[in-house]
Amino acid sequence: MLRSLVLALGLLMAMAAGGSLRLAAQQAPPAPPPGMTQQQFDALVEAISAAVVKKLSEQGTLPAKPAPSGGATSTASDDDDRFRDESRVMADRVRAVSAAFPELIRHSGEMIGRLDRRPTGGTGPGAFLLLLALAVALGLAAELATRYALARARRGVLHGHDAAPGPWRLLGLAAVDTVPILVLAVVARAVGGWWFAGEDTQARLATLVLYGLVAWRSYVLIFRLWFRTDLPVARIVPVNDADARRIYHTLSMVTAIMAAVRSWNLFLHGYGTAPDVMAAAAVASNIFVTVVYVAAAWYTREAIARWFVAMVEHQHHAGDHIRAALARRWIIFALILFLGIAAAHLYEVIFAHFEVSAAVIRTLAIIVGLVLLETLFDYATRRLAQPAATDEAGVAEPRFVDVAARCMRVLVRIVALLIVAETWVVEVLALVRPQDLWRVARSGVTAGATLFLAFVAWELVKFLAQRYAVRNPVLLPGGDPEDLGEGTVPSNVSRLRTLLPVMRVAMAVIIVVLTVLIVLSELGVNIAPLIAGASVVGLAISFGSQTLVRDIVSGIFYLADDAFRVGEYLDAGKAKGTVEGFTLRSIRLRHQNGQVHTIPFGQLGQITNFSRDWTTVKFNLRFARNTDLEKVRRAVKKIGLEMMAEPELKRDMLQPLKLQGVADIADNALVLRFKFTCRPIKPSYIQRQAVKRMFQAFPALGIEFAQATISVQSLGGAAVDPALGGAAAATTLSSAQTAAAAGGGA
Repeated sequence: MLRSLVLALGLLMAMAAGGSLRLAAQQAPPAPPPGMTQQQFDALVEAISAAVVKKLSEQGTLPAKPAPSGGATSTASDDDDRFRDESRVMADRVRAVSAAFPELIRHSGEMIGRLDRRPTGGTGPGAFLLLLALAVALGLAAELATRYALARARRGVLHGHDAAPGPWRLLGLAAVDTVPILVLAVVARAVGGWWFAGEDTQARLATLVLYGLVAWRSYVLIFRLWFRTDLPVARIVPVNDADARRIYHTLSMVTAIMAAVRSWNLFLHGYGTAPDVMAAAAVASNIFVTVVYVAAAWYTREAIARWFVAMVEHQHHAGDHIRAALARRWIIFALILFLGIAAAHLYEVIFAHFEVSAAVIRTLAIIVGLVLLETLFDYATRRLAQPAATDEAGVAEPRFVDVAARCMRVLVRIVALLIVAETWVVEVLALVRPQDLWRVARSGVTAGATLFLAFVAWELVKFLAQRYAVRNPVLLPGGDPEDLGEGTVPSNVSRLRTLLPVMRVAMAVIIVVLTVLIVLSELGVNIAPLIAGASVVGLAISFGSQTLVRDIVSGIFYLADDAFRVGEYLDAGKAKGTVEGFTLRSIRLRHQNGQVHTIPFGQLGQITNFSRDWTTVKFNLRFARNTDLEKVRRAVKKIGLEMMAEPELKRDMLQPLKLQGVADIADNALVLRFKFTCRPIKPSYIQRQAVKRMFQAFPALGIEFAQATISVQSLGGAAVDPALGGAAAATTLSSAQTAAAAGGGA
């Protein structure tokens, strides 16, 4: 009744605070009630006012105070007050936790004392600990015996496989190695139920120890599957035997210590230990585990560095030297991580945010899992895939297993990132309200799925483009590189291979733009202004760079008309050469002498393609004027048929070599024209082969080539010396003809 009366009085006083209190401040203070002094009355009023203000502040109905003239100063003052309050709370908690350490030691002694069941007819602490150690040894012995019993089965799984086993054999080995852990779990449960039945302190501690034992051996099983210290042929981690043993035993020891510490903390928590004492135990455990982490990382720093560097060197990505340098210095990042984990645990203890511990453990487990999965993917691409085929230039054909491994890596990383973000953003930092959790989770999953699908699409585009480029080289096997300058290209270079660079760029732009827009839309960003702004900017760029736009548009039409392909020989008027490549704006022509011409598509103009579909080669040879044309025709026809039947030439020749006819009659020669039709791969080589065969076959048939000199007989003297030059011979011939004419006239 009195409390209600006081609150009502305080409420009336707060309602009149706007004007009545200011008026009362100017008037004389009211007289105290009978039996109460003025000082007691003023103290009562002040206490009631403070209680009412606090109540209204909690309800959120207290009128806002008028902002003072120095608003920034007031805000800074509030921040300073809040910082001092938090600092005071932290100092109080630190003092309370520090003062609880003696209590922790005393409480631990009491817990050990509770293990004594002799007053009730049970065993004492010593006998119990001895029996518990015997139970642990029995479980480990059962696991070891089972492993030895299954040694023949393990050898049977790897029978006849000296190299790396396949995925199914690895799964078989994992199944065989899981059986001892199952036996250990059965033995631990049976011994716990038989020797440590009940609900007393001994039974609870024994249950925690045996449970920790099974958990420890289960974690060690995962490490055994990866490191295989006794079976190097099935080892997944790319390290030698010494490094594998060092890392494996260190991880086993660290896992055992973590299991023991966790079991002891659970044992203390199960008996209603005071919060300050539990906080002191958490601080001690945190310091001890952090020291163990740092010592283990430092002990294995070189072995793990070789592990990470081997993985980086195998993947062959851009920037491998940077990744290798980071891999060698992994210990720095590990130390930062361990110190961050220790700081998070201390924050949890001081401010009683117990969800931090679960978040830290989950994050550390995700990091370790990512490392193991990355190693598994590296093993799959390094040992389980067949060697990639290569072209004549030594360029390896991409393998689908590499693409699948990269996609799986990205998928695992995205899932891990989403889990970590959900853990810290929602559970620890509470930046998202519970009612908005599903919406945020759906947006995050959609954004992650979009990023993953975009990466898969780009990997497939690269895979198909690279595989097609390797399977369709610029030169066929056995081609003559010298013929590239004369317009020779392989017959299987298709239009698609020429368009691949442009298609890759276009697909990359489409994938990036669509992915960014979808992700931003799912994250709540309004993308309409972005689309409008991009349109305006694109229009402005179009008007401001008309020459560039003309080059791009001209290039698109050249490609649409299939005017040229990579490897073809072009004559563009001002430049000639073989097409080496092109971009959206220009084309590169390699001259046969080595020069490279870069010509914008807008300036390319009319072009002549010497390498499309087929080519007809015509050439002339000079023969003696008395040559029998029919004999030459039959000989050339025979040579042409032989060349068509030649395995090296028949795939390139479309029509055989033949005599086309007399091209000219010179003073001392009969000029005959020959022709053949072939693919535009190596026409000069085929022409040289034809001339070579005719030069070898014609002398045996009595077919003579024209001579550069003329031997004539004068009317009454000796033959003209053939050593005379061509001009002298011509003069002699003319004189002889004149003399012969004169003699005939006589």
